[in-house]
Amino acid sequence: MQNLRYFKIRPTNTIRERVYTQLRKAVLSGKIPTNERLVEGQLALQLGTSRTPIREALHKLELENLVSSIPRVGYIVKGLSEEDINDICEIRSVIEGLAVRRAISQITEKNLERLRKNIEQSQQAILQERLEKMVVLDTEFHDILCHSSGSKRIHELSQSLREYMFKFRVECLRTPAIASKAVIAHERIYRAICERDLIQAQKSVDDHLREVRGDIVNYYRSTEK
Repeated sequence: MQNLRYFKIRPTNTIRERVYTQLRKAVLSGKIPTNERLVEGQLALQLGTSRTPIREALHKLELENLVSSIPRVGYIVKGLSEEDINDICEIRSVIEGLAVRRAISQITEKNLERLRKNIEQSQQAILQERLEKMVVLDTEFHDILCHSSGSKRIHELSQSLREYMFKFRVECLRTPAIASKAVIAHERIYRAICERDLIQAQKSVDDHLREVRGDIVNYYRSTEK
């Protein structure tokens, strides 16, 4: 039998991945605010691990441009610039436009029904002023849309880009007018897909993400004053 020594599961890999995932979520969600110094010892204590996986996670986050290393200071959380926001939203528009193009000819009745129910639940959430639920429903709508493309890559890319904007989108969707605007946009996308109208579906996605970009940029500018 082949020697399986090199195929052993190393528990440290699980710890490293867990530490990286938790720190990444904390940075992207805003739980660790922009410009906050990340102290290895404190993080190790909070996460119940040694400094090694913390150091490795911070290095990976630096490669993702989420934190920066400053000599004699250590790591600090980087904020997104307005240029970053514009770039991410523009790239996302291209990716989700491609998702719609793929989905429109192959989307299942089950996923169409999931989109319809999502819109219905979103409308109810706004009427009931449960805007915190809108964040979950907004994410779910775009997940269903990208999943319906049949491409794992498209879904993962869209998901990754949305993670970068998550903390901004959470704040924006707490505004009833912005939440309502998002649901109207989702309904336009849904109807165009139901009618198999590719041009209108792609236009609706592009219009929606242009509005999202505008909302996020306005929020960003208000917090930078």
